[in-house]
Amino acid sequence: MIEQRLSGALGINATDLAAMEHLATDGPLTAKELADRLRVSTAASTHIVDRLEKAGHIVRRPHATDRRKVMVEPVAESMDRLFGHLHPLLRGVEGLVEALGPRDRDVVKAFLAGVVRIYTDTADSFPKG
Repeated sequence: MIEQRLSGALGINATDLAAMEHLATDGPLTAKELADRLRVSTAASTHIVDRLEKAGHIVRRPHATDRRKVMVEPVAESMDRLFGHLHPLLRGVEGLVEALGPRDRDVVKAFLAGVVRIYTDTADSFPKG
């Protein structure tokens, strides 16, 4: 539900939002690196980058050392909008964590790390397509 509303607020679709999340987390990427993270073809990644560029969310820049590569970089204003929408959620979760004692935090942290590991392992087992 959050992804749907967030993508709507930014005027992009869910796949484009996922691309923006990778750029926000990992910094500038090539279209190929973005394709690998999204588990889509390089052709699909190019369409995603084209849409995000047209919407003003990213820019393409030459790679610093490899003239053959083009880096996809998020636009600062778009990142500000993205995090502006996420700030209340992050602040709320932070408040919940702060209310826990150290021992309870460790239990929750271990549980969530396990959930993420299972989620990632399961997603990685799906065929790329």
